[in-house]
Amino acid sequence: MARFDPQEVAEKGEAIYAAKFQKSYEAEKTGQFVAIDVLTERAYVAPQPEEALDLARSSAPDGVFHLIKIGSEGAFRVSYTSNASSAWFL
Repeated sequence: MARFDPQEVAEKGEAIYAAKFQKSYEAEKTGQFVAIDVLTERAYVAPQPEEALDLARSSAPDGVFHLIKIGSEGAFRVSYTSNASSAWFL
């Protein structure tokens, strides 16, 4: 199995999405998730991220996927605070 650089996969996935799918998907499927196979340039859309990835993997078991939440800047939100207590880690 070939190794893929995550940054390159993300960049290629974003480029494929922008060129082939963004306009129509953002008009019709905002809020859903799309898994882009960067090897075949196929897209797999579903309401939940796990569903999109499951659909993609079942259709292309050897695919390399980039996940996008349609109409959003990122698929997930990550938060950080510098003054939080670390006690919740335990």
